[in-house]
Amino acid sequence: MAEEDSTPDFEIDQPEAFAQFLLVNPPEILFYLNLLARRRCLFTAYIDDGRRFFLTSIVAVDEAAGQFFLDPSNLGESQVDPAAARQITLLTNLDRVKIQLRLSALRPASYHGQPVLAAALPTRLLRLQRREFFRLESAAETPIICQVAATAGDGQLHTLDLNLSDISGGGACLITAPENAGLFPRGALFQHCRLEIPDEGVIQVNLRVCKAFDFSTQDGQRHLRIGCEFINLSGARQTFIERYIVRIERERKVKASTSDL
Repeated sequence: MAEEDSTPDFEIDQPEAFAQFLLVNPPEILFYLNLLARRRCLFTAYIDDGRRFFLTSIVAVDEAAGQFFLDPSNLGESQVDPAAARQITLLTNLDRVKIQLRLSALRPASYHGQPVLAAALPTRLLRLQRREFFRLESAAETPIICQVAATAGDGQLHTLDLNLSDISGGGACLITAPENAGLFPRGALFQHCRLEIPDEGVIQVNLRVCKAFDFSTQDGQRHLRIGCEFINLSGARQTFIERYIVRIERERKVKASTSDL
């Protein structure tokens, strides 16, 4: 058990400032707990106010019992008992995104004959992502489609079904014909866009144009590439998008490893 000289700042205790990063939907929280377990992410477990801490990881998640298990092996010979703590705050990073969980006292338990620390499933999970998002290129055989309603200079409304070239938890890049450039000025806001993600479903998103530029394919065809950011994207919809990204990346890695055999 180590001890810090100062008390760390926990963003999970500041819901007014970080509400957009808080997940409270149980299926979303379970998704990330299982992902953190599969990745064997190393957590710093802070005791009470955070002056004392130890390192741990998630051993397993038991959804049916409403609990999950932590590895106690790094507690060593410490005299501090996590089961006596008022609260435990878990901190880790997942793909450069800060994750925070708040737990009540842990209790000693056993999982498949292995000593573990058991905790009730958390009711909140903070995903503090304020920098770059991982961008996934859309597959040509199963493209992501975004339906956008754009108003031309003469006031006429145009509904366009556009392919995405890539997508992330922070935004998407749309592809259209160069003659549509006037419909997508920088800073334009498009609300209630219909985002259709293969094998996942359809969600509505708000998009703001950050930049647009022409590009040509190898066969000489010209296209307009429109980089957009998501505006007021809820935690549930961001999780929806990132679940798709995780699935496709996993499928691509499996396919690549199989082709190397």
